[in-house]
Amino acid sequence: MKKILPLILILVTIGAYFFFNSQKTVTQNFSDSEADLILFWGEGCPHCENVKNHIKDNGFDSRLKISLKEVYLNKNNQKLLEETVLKCPEIDTSAGIGVPLGFDPKNSKCFYGDTPIIEWLNTK
Repeated sequence: MKKILPLILILVTIGAYFFFNSQKTVTQNFSDSEADLILFWGEGCPHCENVKNHIKDNGFDSRLKISLKEVYLNKNNQKLLEETVLKCPEIDTSAGIGVPLGFDPKNSKCFYGDTPIIEWLNTK
């Protein structure tokens, strides 16, 4: 019993950590065809977290259909980001493509950086 109790405490602690951290981020994910916003983001990107927290804190995740695309670890999403940014002539890609990048598929509009994405969200 003495060996099991520490294991149970560790599992409860890990479970609580993931539960509370999952409450801070956007959890919904829709297909691109039905999305109001496709959000390209990267794991560990502070500007991406600003956008995701703004979405969650202001209830946009319950009002909009958001398709989340993590691009640092997912090669398919990296390719999709490259394809999507070609639809955005207003974005200078000569120095590369960064995140966060929001794409409004219904109006073919791109928003590059946390401030433009948050400003777009605030119009919704």
